[in-house]
Order: sequence, then C-alpha cells, then structure tokens
Amino acid sequence: MIADSRCIRCHDYNESNTYLVRDCCLAKQIADEVVTFISGFSMEYLELSSNLQHPKPRGMICWNPPPSGWVKFQVNSVFSTARQKAISGFIIRDEEGNIMGSGFRIHHLVRTVALAKATALLLDVQFASRMGFKYVIAESSRMVINNINSNEEDYSKPRLLTWDLKASTRNFSECHFQFVARKGKSIVHAMTEEGLRRLEDYFWVEDAPMKAFDLAASDHRSHWPP
Repeated sequence: MIADSRCIRCHDYNESNTYLVRDCCLAKQIADEVVTFISGFSMEYLELSSNLQHPKPRGMICWNPPPSGWVKFQVNSVFSTARQKAISGFIIRDEEGNIMGSGFRIHHLVRTVALAKATALLLDVQFASRMGFKYVIAESSRMVINNINSNEEDYSKPRLLTWDLKASTRNFSECHFQFVARKGKSIVHAMTEEGLRRLEDYFWVEDAPMKAFDLAASDHRSHWPP
C-alpha cells in the first residue's frame, strides 16, 4: 500500500495540517469567500438594526434643494421576494425643486437589497452623466453612502459596484454622495411603488408619474410659498 502525501484539495505534495487549513490555495479562496460573505451580511445587519433602534437617524429628514447650478438625485431600491426581482426608482431635481428626470428599473439578476441599492445608484449616476449634468449630489441609503465615502478596505458584496461608482464621478465637475433618512425620500418611494406596479423600465425627462409629481409640487410649495 502506497500512501499519497498530496493535498486532497490542490494535489500539492504537502499534507500537513497547517498546509491543509492555512496555506492551500483552495483553502485560502474558501476563507476569503467566507470573510466576504460575513462582512457583507454584517453590514446589512448593522444598517437594519440601526434603523430599528433609531427610527430617526442622523441625517436629512426632509428634502432640501441643492445649491444654484447643481442637481440632486435620490435613489431607492426594494427587493420583491415574491417576484424575485429588485426594483429601483430615482428622481433628479434642480435648485428650484423642478423635476429634471425620473424613472425606475427592474433588476432581474439582483438577489439582495445591498446589491440592488448599489446597482441602482451606479446606473442613475450614469444616467445623470448622459443628461449632461456637471454638478451633482446623490442621495441614497446609509450603507451604500458609507461604502462610497469610506477610505477603508471594502469587503461588502457590492464592492465592485462601489469602485465603478467612484470611477463614474470623473464625468462630473463635482459629485457628492450623502445619506438621506427615509422620511426625506417620499417622492422616490413613490417612484419605486410605481415600478412595483408596472414591473418594467420607464424613464421621464422633466416629468414623473402623477403621484411623484404631486409630491414634488407639494415640496415646492413648502420651500417657495406663493
């Protein structure tokens, strides 16, 4: 009987316990995937638990207009377990509260809320760039914004999308990302609800669905009373 001293995973001639659990290239790959999964799950858990413990987190509660010459767009995403699809909505407004663009998308291959939010923000940044805006403020959830603004190593699942987001900002003269609380996103929530109802992609230039348009008009009256 001949004993085979090769590693059962990578077939390297080293079957020590240390090699099997630490040095084997396949063991390293598995360990990296486990770390990535746990880190991404932890970030989602922390955001959800923070929202439960602090129903009014620090951040903007109502919509505030951007500086003159800038546009501000908000993004919101939801994941429909029943339909196994993610739906994202966005709306772009100028310093006077006018709607410059809006829309919603259906994401068929996205399976988590974190990926849906990062994907939506990336696509909408690209949409704003194609419309020719140069000074942009993008508002989204705490988790996505923290990943973009952080200088630390990113182990979350959407990290590749985060890198693409940072690269996409080169198309603007200036682009800032900031967190907005749920109460400050009523209009973009209306866009997402409309996307859930229609279940297909729609885009508008200087317009929006009726409910979102009415909410924007109400915002406008509160900031610029007649």
